[in-house]
Amino acid sequence: MDKNTWPIALLFAGAAVGGSYLSGYEWLRFFAFFGTWGAIGIVLTGIGLAWFGSTVLAYCHRHQIGSLHELICRWFNEAVAPGISVLTHLLLLSYAGAMIGSFVLHLTGGTFTWLFVFVIVLAAALLLLRGWTLLVSSAALSLAGGFLLFALLFLEQRHVPIPSLGYQLNGYWIIHALSYLGLHSLLCLMLTIPLAKRARGEATVRFGVYAGSAGFLVFALLGQAVLLAHWHDVHNTLTPVTAILERLSPLGSWLHALLSLLHIAVIAAALVFALAQPLSKRHHLQLVPLLLLLFGFILVFALLATAFPSSFTFIATGATYCGFLLLVRALFLQRKSP
Repeated sequence: MDKNTWPIALLFAGAAVGGSYLSGYEWLRFFAFFGTWGAIGIVLTGIGLAWFGSTVLAYCHRHQIGSLHELICRWFNEAVAPGISVLTHLLLLSYAGAMIGSFVLHLTGGTFTWLFVFVIVLAAALLLLRGWTLLVSSAALSLAGGFLLFALLFLEQRHVPIPSLGYQLNGYWIIHALSYLGLHSLLCLMLTIPLAKRARGEATVRFGVYAGSAGFLVFALLGQAVLLAHWHDVHNTLTPVTAILERLSPLGSWLHALLSLLHIAVIAAALVFALAQPLSKRHHLQLVPLLLLLFGFILVFALLATAFPSSFTFIATGATYCGFLLLVRALFLQRKSP
């Protein structure tokens, strides 16, 4: 098996579930609110991630495209491609920072937020500077720990209520599922395109994407079941998993916090590396100073999100529309090809 298979699977799964997936808020907002329709949305989102990821990453491997910037330049004409690329990358970096700031704000309740933000950004920088192997191993650890956590919470339940299809019988669940797909498919591409270029073959790329998508389905469906089982306790909280753990075990909530910090640092570090490496080669820049500059950018937006929490929503919405643009372009090219 190609050595790039599991890094692709791990980073694809990590980006698909999201940097702050251990808080449970994204799944609560996008899926659990819609009951059984939300579970259907999870399945459709997983299928969409698998199709889009395998199609685009196989295309990148076939044409030796090594970055999201190169993909955008190949898919769009030279008049608009640079603008789309700059906007997309700025939004992704801003999203990484706002994600950290928003997560810390919810986790700490506004106490020493700047300190926790600095710790996460510093941890991300150290992970990246210590090497790619440590980063991938950390991704595996955070995902394995998350799976164990959700599996234990699921097994602890004697009954998981399944709402009838008459509950939330509207089209909002489709809109939320598509929004999740647009944002997280963009994150998946950003993190895994460099690996797809170096893979041994298209089969390796597709296997990694399918494994990562299957991981997303397992995580999201377990999370859906846990949230539904504790619905009356978590439906109006910003940190539902933390609320569940605080009722069950104070020690468990601390371990959960540490695991959450690790995962969000891994995603931020992988995103910075995926942007910095091709940028340094394209413009002949030194990699380490560029990495530090990008982490500084993330730190600024993380602190901004703690001061202005609504900024996270605006940034995430912008990144989602960029993801939609790539999804529509992929569909168009797929239909156009013989």
